[in-house]
Amino acid sequence: MTIKLRKFQKRDIPDLFSWFNTERDVLQWAGAALSWPLKRTEFIDLIKQHRGPNPQREVWAVMQEDQMIGHFQIGLNHRLRTAGLGRIALAPSARGHGLSGALMEAILERAFAHDWVHRCDLLVYTQNQAAIRAYESAGFILEGTRRETTPIGDEIWDTHIMSLLRREFDKRTERE
Repeated sequence: MTIKLRKFQKRDIPDLFSWFNTERDVLQWAGAALSWPLKRTEFIDLIKQHRGPNPQREVWAVMQEDQMIGHFQIGLNHRLRTAGLGRIALAPSARGHGLSGALMEAILERAFAHDWVHRCDLLVYTQNQAAIRAYESAGFILEGTRRETTPIGDEIWDTHIMSLLRREFDKRTERE
């Protein structure tokens, strides 16, 4: 079964929010920039950034048939020629079905569809091994670790930065 992308819409917010039950879940998925509990107004502001011919952010719903099974965002920086990937998630019902490869392929196709993008990068907490495996399978390279970046409860999480350059993506996909 194939997946398709469509712009994330206000009506998708309740479904997306239902995928995350704890502050820890939200932090692992979204980083520290979003509130706990999640706020509809924060997502409406993000959706507004995906407007016009040169958006600073793209906010996507990943669809399988007529059901949203995933979500991701791309922060776009023309000056640096980068696409910052983030807030990548599969619905709980879609996890464990081998969809991470197709999801990553769709994300990278979307990011590199911008001819000016030279580099895709992302941040991932070091304990999120399933995500790290998916990113490595998609061709991302670990660049380094930012130590003790994010406190939660009695813990402080480390963050990996990973990237994929256009030439690596092109080579991986046998493009010229």
